[in-house]
Amino acid sequence: MTTLALSCRRSLTAFGLLLCLTLATACRSAAPVSEAGSGLPISVSPVGSLRQAASQMVYTLRPVPEDSHLDVTLDFAPPTGDESVSIQLPVWSPGDYHRQDFAKYVQNLKVYGDDNLQEIKTEHPDANTWKIPSAGIKHLKIVYALPQMPPGIFSENVIVGAKQGFVNGPAALMYVVGHKEWTTELDLKLPPDWIAFTPLKTTSLPTGMTAAFTAPDYDTLADSPLVFGTKEAIVTREFSFNNVKHTIVFFDHADQVKNYDAFTPMLQGIVQAETKIMGGTPYPQYAFFCDINGRGGGLEHLNACRVAFFSGARPTLLSPFFAHEFFHCWNVKRIRPAVLGPFDYVHPPVTRNLWFAEGVTEYYSRVATCRAGLVTEQSFLSHYARAIRSNQNNPSRLKISADDASLHVWESGDSQGFGGLSYYDKGELVGLCLDLTIRHETGNKKSLDDVMRLLMQRHAPPKPGYGEDEIRATVNEVAGHDLTALYNRLARSTEEMPFAECLAYAGLSPTLAPLPEATPDQIALRNRWTGAKP
Repeated sequence: MTTLALSCRRSLTAFGLLLCLTLATACRSAAPVSEAGSGLPISVSPVGSLRQAASQMVYTLRPVPEDSHLDVTLDFAPPTGDESVSIQLPVWSPGDYHRQDFAKYVQNLKVYGDDNLQEIKTEHPDANTWKIPSAGIKHLKIVYALPQMPPGIFSENVIVGAKQGFVNGPAALMYVVGHKEWTTELDLKLPPDWIAFTPLKTTSLPTGMTAAFTAPDYDTLADSPLVFGTKEAIVTREFSFNNVKHTIVFFDHADQVKNYDAFTPMLQGIVQAETKIMGGTPYPQYAFFCDINGRGGGLEHLNACRVAFFSGARPTLLSPFFAHEFFHCWNVKRIRPAVLGPFDYVHPPVTRNLWFAEGVTEYYSRVATCRAGLVTEQSFLSHYARAIRSNQNNPSRLKISADDASLHVWESGDSQGFGGLSYYDKGELVGLCLDLTIRHETGNKKSLDDVMRLLMQRHAPPKPGYGEDEIRATVNEVAGHDLTALYNRLARSTEEMPFAECLAYAGLSPTLAPLPEATPDQIALRNRWTGAKP
């Protein structure tokens, strides 16, 4: 995830296709509207109308532009033999490491059983959980409404406007406790002539719906942002790389973008450079959701990212921002700490390795834009001169380690670090030092790229994520030397980082100026690092 405030840099199995659906007139239910209790009215249809879908959980979303809210319906068969079933809404959104407690926005939640509209009374044992008696009940229907929500730090959550809207899955979609592995279907009932975009696979269209998608589990469903709106409000561009389609979706204030086509070559360059680094494309299709003048920064998803930026921003200046979010489709969405998938949405996961998930991703955003030719080598080096100065001017570097900034991020509430130390900034410099050291130790034959590819090979879903010490072990394995002392110094201590030593491996001074006495081997290492030469 990223924010533009962070120097403009600052998503399980691979799933489905990106769909752009031109939708016919939406058929709205003629069922009664329930207005009991406070909050927004919601449409309710008999449980008996539930289509016998192949999925174990069916979600229906109906945006209501005139009232600026979203109606949500869940249909499922409760596990047989259980006296009750519980449903929950997440307290946080993966990639945005602070509590948002989405359940506090739920309005008019009601539960119905079997073939009638008789309401089933539920318990509400805690703020995020509803407990439903289910003995002898074959089908349950849960309905609730969601108003427009405030954004998180890195993404909008639920927006329903007059002409378009956006849904971030964890903010809107409940799950059955203990059954996030259930297959799911997402049905949309949209206003006339609206279109929708999501990276989920399409499925057969139920009666009365205008679009339908499937996901293999809740995690995949929740990790698939949804954009919908009138055909006039949304603009798209497409390109193909390695026979894989990439779609750029401009929404919100899309009409204010001066040159949509200028984004295509920039994103093509990023995709090509990062795919070369990682050795392959891990997704069937990918979407860049561009929220023009939107709130929040950027948030990664398994096969997509959502980024917000001002309408007048130049694509070239945005390239590190996009490169960061795109690199997340490997680092954190597939190469991830063990606690980050499958997700615990109620008890925020704790790991010491967010500096790697975020900071090293930021490092690769800079490397990729340089190798793609989107920035010059001098601009690349100047960035690191500034980054090192900024680190050295931050007194928190002598008090908080990169590991500690990751471990305690939930206490800070800013999704960026702890105690004044950003794990974005520190992790980026850790990545720099590790990369140059590995290149030096292997005679310029191996690099941090090899560490990333090896972690991907060993931990991409459905394989488990990596353990707390596995990054260090993998670095040592790739380097062919024991770099434990260096790793601990960089990530687990508050000692000064060895910038002079590491940069000298590339024939550079601590200010990133070329050393006049640099050897041919040092220059060759630098050129291979930046991509200046083969």
